[in-house]
Amino acid sequence: CELKFDGLAVALTYEDGVFVRGATRGNGTVGEDVTVNLRTVRSIPLSIPKHAPKRLEVRGEIIFPKSKFEIFNKDRISQGLTAYANPRNTAAGSVRQLDPKITASRPLDIYIYGLGYVEGMDLKTHWETMEFLSELGFKVNRNMLQAQTPQDVLDYYHKGVRL
Repeated sequence: CELKFDGLAVALTYEDGVFVRGATRGNGTVGEDVTVNLRTVRSIPLSIPKHAPKRLEVRGEIIFPKSKFEIFNKDRISQGLTAYANPRNTAAGSVRQLDPKITASRPLDIYIYGLGYVEGMDLKTHWETMEFLSELGFKVNRNMLQAQTPQDVLDYYHKGVRL
């Protein structure tokens, strides 16, 4: 069990341990290259350990945390600017800015939730994949549960974790 984040889905590609490309999901086949802007998101590692697979693509969700969004909007209003409608659209718009300085000025975050491609490894379960990604230095959801029973799932649901 894990939380669903409401943000902008992105794919990050690493070659020889270096972040080389970041793209949006786009229409499901062709995405938008947003590498320059994603390099400014502090929680995206620009390099991963050398023992990582030679080529690796991870999938994640860029978010604008609600608590920071509220502060951001209050600041905009105090400057006589209009408030943004919601954190999800603001996160998406922030990543698509033409000026990476604007993206860098916003408190965006990312949670990695899976693999798109991994060269030379055969990870058997989602749990194993998430542990592997965490070991490589990616930010993953710490509010996960490896449920053993349907009751575990219900208990997780009713716990109502909020970030």
